[in-house]
Amino acid sequence: MSSLEARYRRLMSCYPREHRARHEEEMIGVMLAGAEPGRRYPDPRDVLDLIMGGLRIRLQRSLGPESASHWRDALNVAAIVAPLSLLVLEVGAWGMALWVADALPLFLTVVPLAFVLPQALIVGLALRGMRWAAAACAWIWAVASPAINLRMSLDAGIYLGPGSSSNFLFSPFGLAFHALPGLIVALLLTLAPYPAGGAALIGHRRLLRWAVAAILTLNASAALTYLFGPGGLTNEPVTMALIAMACGAGSRTPAGRRAVSLMVPLLAVIYGGAPPDGPGGADWLLLAVQALLVVTVFIVARRGFRPYGTGTVSSPERLV
Repeated sequence: MSSLEARYRRLMSCYPREHRARHEEEMIGVMLAGAEPGRRYPDPRDVLDLIMGGLRIRLQRSLGPESASHWRDALNVAAIVAPLSLLVLEVGAWGMALWVADALPLFLTVVPLAFVLPQALIVGLALRGMRWAAAACAWIWAVASPAINLRMSLDAGIYLGPGSSSNFLFSPFGLAFHALPGLIVALLLTLAPYPAGGAALIGHRRLLRWAVAAILTLNASAALTYLFGPGGLTNEPVTMALIAMACGAGSRTPAGRRAVSLMVPLLAVIYGGAPPDGPGGADWLLLAVQALLVVTVFIVARRGFRPYGTGTVSSPERLV
């Protein structure tokens, strides 16, 4: 195989696997026949045509009528994973709350743990197939949680003193921003035809293992950060690695890729952070390291590895 043919074959990865199986040899033959003798690199016009053609076919398949079943499954999966992710996030703060329980008043340590109860109720109702009840609870909690957060921030400001809380939270835009995660979850539960089916696609045991592993990891990370890295280290890399691993595993299948795309708004709101109060000194080196970690974990999880899983892109396991 010549270097030109090898490069053309790499460019053909822009097309879906089924399309390559039917047309790859013919397309490469035409491009090689039209290439000048001795050429080692593809013509830029061919490169552009291949990339645009592959993107066009993938877009048609992603949004065409034949993808309706994939989108339905993806919506069911996102409707169960979204509230579960918020539940894991709340429970993942228990470790830090327990570590600092002796230094803070009761309302700043125990009361935040009560936020778990509404999230657990929403997830439980969705898993039992009670979609409308879960959606109703999600809408109520989406409105109530920002008000409770605001009240707790006011109490914390009184106890800890001025400057302990960000002024952003007390603005109307800040309240709306903090309500977005709950609103996204409520919207997904309202639109999904059968969220319990999404849990069945993933597998109840696998979903439970993921949740337990994430909760234990977040608690351990928070405790270690509190003990050894106050003011320096954070548990953000651990959180981002968990998200990248879940998204990489989910992206192995058509329904999984669509579910990940539906989860992007929620992940962007939760882990993108609130807009800053003013110009700050962002640590670009740390951000670059985190981005590299996310990309690496995503690629490894997508390809599959032991003991995480044996599925690959060409021969995937179930949904994750």
